[in-house]
Amino acid sequence: MGTMGIINLVIVNIIIWVALSYFWSFWTHRLFKPWLWLELKKRGLISKSVERRERGYKDRARYYSIFFAMEQVERQEVSGSFVMAGVEDSDLVGLLRGQCPEREMWVMGPMAATEVEIEHENCQGVVSSEKVSIDFAPEAEVRRIMPAGEKNHVMVGSVGERIAEVEGSVALALIDCVEYEVVLRVLRKVYPLMSAGGIIIVHSYNHSWEGVKRAVDQFVAGIPEGVLPLPDMYGSVGIVRGS
Repeated sequence: MGTMGIINLVIVNIIIWVALSYFWSFWTHRLFKPWLWLELKKRGLISKSVERRERGYKDRARYYSIFFAMEQVERQEVSGSFVMAGVEDSDLVGLLRGQCPEREMWVMGPMAATEVEIEHENCQGVVSSEKVSIDFAPEAEVRRIMPAGEKNHVMVGSVGERIAEVEGSVALALIDCVEYEVVLRVLRKVYPLMSAGGIIIVHSYNHSWEGVKRAVDQFVAGIPEGVLPLPDMYGSVGIVRGS
């Protein structure tokens, strides 16, 4: 075999190796699921709508983290409602409502494409303010999942303003806002309402969304609990309310 033949053989083997690595990773991501998810599914404890949403959800780590937080407060019989402050993704509304139809839920946000001002850190470590447009979940889709009823509170508008209307104890709070002042205001509102064992999950805790990280760090410095990093695509942290 000549030199060119050897080079071609090497190239072909490299292409095959890359293709096999890609498809192995692809199918591992799609097929391999957390043990607890599979166990609950085997026992028929996951609703069919939640299973359907899981199959098409791109950030599986986030989906599972929220599901397990919800499963924990249910298993430990933590009292209180579910709160979603900021709704970029209606599938997460469906996850909470589909798995726990008896819980009271407060869901709030612009529910339309909205321009917000955020603190962003660039690759050089410089933090600056900039305006970005975010496509929040549309109101019609949220109301389809949460039709009018005494347990469903769909609150359209600024999260920073609507969060003041939440009443009663809270078992699970998902915060998906990107503005420093809003995240801090939501934390200050929901934390005192959290039942013992209740869980707060804050999304977008990373250097790209500096305002979120700063708000969480500032708030946590004044409470006895710490934060638990969650391995989802854009970074989340959890806070478990102590007694």
